[in-house]
Amino acid sequence: MMTIFHKYRFWALMLLLAVFPVWMTAQNESFQFDSFCPSAPIVKDHEGNTYRTVQIGSQCWMAENMRCTSSPSGARWYYNPSFTAAQPEFAAYYASPANPRHGFLYNWAAAMDLTTHQTSNKPVMHPFRGICPSGWHLPSNEEWSQLFQTLGGHHIAGEAMRAPTQMWEPYYSVDCSKTGFDATPAGAYTENGYQYAGYQTYFWSADNFSRNQAWCCIIYDFKNECYNYLDYKCYGHSVRCVKN
Repeated sequence: MMTIFHKYRFWALMLLLAVFPVWMTAQNESFQFDSFCPSAPIVKDHEGNTYRTVQIGSQCWMAENMRCTSSPSGARWYYNPSFTAAQPEFAAYYASPANPRHGFLYNWAAAMDLTTHQTSNKPVMHPFRGICPSGWHLPSNEEWSQLFQTLGGHHIAGEAMRAPTQMWEPYYSVDCSKTGFDATPAGAYTENGYQYAGYQTYFWSADNFSRNQAWCCIIYDFKNECYNYLDYKCYGHSVRCVKN
């Protein structure tokens, strides 16, 4: 019996070595993504700014944050470098973070490009374009959740969404599983000014919640989770768009 085992041990080992890479590929299949959307590798906004895209599962996402400084619909916006709470809460504001790679930060009124102030919990009809390029829209909570699920669930999706850059603070290893979403730690504007740069990033959702709050997606430097998160409409967050 031992003679037979030793006789075929070599071939059993060869078979294992042949099967193992195939098994590993199957385990990692959900984390293999195209580097751009085949139908739209580059998208241009109404000001002529261009953005890279990335195909993640069935969704086509922008791989960079919005950086337009004017409304696609002609609505009036304000540049508010301090993002102070002394300004009218529901006017449309944008601000520029320290690093230009972060794009711009917008309060919810500007991100949604609202012509009238949304000061209630009235639901928003989807898809809602907001400040996104033509043919694109501000993601809903459901679309953010679909992205998390494609990346293995909200408990690990944050790691896959972070850009492999040392702009993230040392809690984060740059050797993460790169998907091309390339979230940078843009921080946020609150009533206390510019905060959390290097540590967190927030992306607005098109889902309304109340007079004062709307939904967004949050990614951290110190853990792999990401969530749909409620925040104040007057705060300044990043904007990513998803293709219609």
